[in-house]
Amino acid sequence: MTQRRTEVAQHAPADGADLSGFPAVESRGTTFYRAKRHDRGAWWFASTPADADGVDGGRFDLASPRGTCYWADSVEVAVRERLAHHTLHTNTVFVGRAREMVVVAARASRGRRFADVTAPEAVQHGVGAELQTMVDYRVPQAWARAFDGAGFAGVRYSTRFTSAAAANAWAVFGDAGVPRRPRPERVHRDGVTACQESGIRVLEDGSTAGPERFTIVTPPRD
Repeated sequence: MTQRRTEVAQHAPADGADLSGFPAVESRGTTFYRAKRHDRGAWWFASTPADADGVDGGRFDLASPRGTCYWADSVEVAVRERLAHHTLHTNTVFVGRAREMVVVAARASRGRRFADVTAPEAVQHGVGAELQTMVDYRVPQAWARAFDGAGFAGVRYSTRFTSAAAANAWAVFGDAGVPRRPRPERVHRDGVTACQESGIRVLEDGSTAGPERFTIVTPPRD
């Protein structure tokens, strides 16, 4: 049966697929960026329940007891991934939302092998660009589990809420939750500055305005 081009083409990996020859890229101590709430740590490895169907969670989340922590190559990628849908449509954010977050930076470990789903050779193993944008997360999560089982440290990919085709983000595998051994991170930009540097307009929403900013009028009588 011929599939229509409007149908999802990307499938999960075949059972027992040999991924030893899947294209890989090594982390080289470069700087990672992650946008997060200012009152939470950046090194959180998100996971799905072991018996989940993949509807919830992140794109490359692993099933518990394993997890995935997402990082970006730049401040803009980190910010746009966090703000997601609304910012894509309007390229704006209210100042209150911007102030809720910060962008932190961390150094990537050297010499860890990541499955590169943006590599031209990835399609020879059954991975197309759709894996990075499809909204049915069951398929990319299945690939994440297969990559983890094959010994990869994570996934090198291109994010959904930016327009760049080249790889610009890392999904790092690890044990679910907070690492037992603390991993260093530092605040790189406050949320407002990060948004402005990313070309996103920050709008005043009245959350910090005093009485002098408002005009008080008498309501009309019935």
